[in-house]
Formats: sequence, structure tokens, C-alpha cells
Amino acid sequence: MAIDNLARTVKESFRVGWKIESNWTDPLLFATYRVVQPLASLLIVAFIVIIGASLPGAGLDHTYLARLIVGTAFFVYAGQIITNMGWLVFTDRSRYEVLKNIYLSPGTLQAYIVGRGLVAVLNATISVLVTLLFSIAVFNGILHLNIPIDLLAVNLAFLIPAVLLGIAGLIAVGYMLTAISIVSNRLEFIMGESIAGIFFLLGGVIFPVSALPDVIRPISVVLPVTYFLDVVRDSFGLGNTGGSAILDLGYLALSTLGIIVLASLVFNRAELRAKKLGLFDRKSEY
Repeated sequence: MAIDNLARTVKESFRVGWKIESNWTDPLLFATYRVVQPLASLLIVAFIVIIGASLPGAGLDHTYLARLIVGTAFFVYAGQIITNMGWLVFTDRSRYEVLKNIYLSPGTLQAYIVGRGLVAVLNATISVLVTLLFSIAVFNGILHLNIPIDLLAVNLAFLIPAVLLGIAGLIAVGYMLTAISIVSNRLEFIMGESIAGIFFLLGGVIFPVSALPDVIRPISVVLPVTYFLDVVRDSFGLGNTGGSAILDLGYLALSTLGIIVLASLVFNRAELRAKKLGLFDRKSEY
């Protein structure tokens, strides 16, 4: 019975979250916005590399460009999940003023937060698929760059668990951000995008982790997004294979488990403080 209630809460919160995310405009404009946003980021980065490679004495590293395209495409999961969940508390507590009602309802707030995070997962999945197809059409079909990306040759044995574990870890990060938002004030405007930016810089999206300064490289090593992108690239044949890919998948599982445990501890602590200080119904005025 408890599992049924949990699943129903997640389902209903997903439905509510989808309506909130999509009802600000007509479906066509909403779909266009969701597709154009990640494509613009990818094209900016990719064409910087292509233009730089056209300079005298330079050359285009097709494998590096393929790694960049795949990494940027799948980083959309991190960007959308973390940013959207970073805004969740502000939206529900200050804008709609329903957070206290959700907390007091029979369904748990934790399940509600997860359900809302799954809306970002759906949006990100669509964006990733469109970005990959668009990249192949532009860079291979139109520009004839012969980028080594073959969607039909992807190793699903690595890709599927990597995506599932990556999503779980990123939702845990967003879950932790919602906990911080409950006990803080006015951080929601910068917190989600700031954390996503840190992950973009330290997660090996644009350049390998080995290129980072020694002083900040240990931070990259403990981030789930680093191993998430490594295994995804492995599945596309753009990184290590065999034992190394399995090792990366193991590291991803451990880092995901670690961030889930940490997020649970942070949320429990934040919940106790919020109940003590009456923060669930606090409204920010700007």
C-alpha cells in the first residue's frame, strides 16, 4: 500500500509539473523552445572548435568533436534537472503558495519533488535525441565532416545503465538543492544554474578532466556527472572500452549512491529545521 501511495504521488506530481512547465504557451512554441535551447549551446561550442581548426597550422580532431557533441548533448540532463529543481521551492512556496499544503497532504513531499524532477528528465530526453539527430544532419549531412557518431552502433549495455544512474544522481543533486532552498532565501535565482555551471566546467563536457588544474581535479573525480559522460562516450565508441568502461560504470554507481545518501541526510536536516522555524509557508517579497 505504501508503495502504491508513493507511486501515485510521483505520478500526480509529474502531471502537475508538466502542466506548470508547458502551459505558458501553445504546444508548438513550447516544443520549439525546448529544442532550440540545447541546440544553440551545442552549435556555439561546436563551431568554435570548427572555426579554430580552420586556422593555419591547426586541424580538426574529428574524435574530439564527436566527444564534445555527445558530451554537450547528454549534459542537457544535468542542466535541465538541476536548474528546474533549483526553482521548485520558490515556485511552489512563494509564487503559488502551495508548498505547505503539499507538505501536509497524505502524499510525501519527497515523492512530490522526485515527480517534479521527472518532468525535467522527459524534457531533457527529447532534447538529447533531437540534438544528436540534428548534429548528425548538420555536421555529417550538410558540412560533410564525417564525425564518428553512429547511433545504430551505440552499445546499449553501457548507455542504458549510464543514463539511468546519471538521472538518479542528478535528481539527487536537485533534491539536495530543494532542501537548501527550503531553509534559505533568495538563493533560487542563482543556485541551480551555478551548480549546473560548475558541473559543466568540472564534468569533462568540453575538455578532459586531465586538463584541469591539479588543485580542482579531485572535485571532478567525485562528481557523478563526470562518470556519467565517460560511460556515455564509451557507449558511443568515443572513449575507453572493455574493462575501463565497466570500471567507469562502477564508479558512476558508487558516486550516484553516495550523492543519494548525502541528499537524503541534507533533506532530513533541512526538514527538521524548516518545521522548527516554520519555513514551509515563508513567502519571499521582492
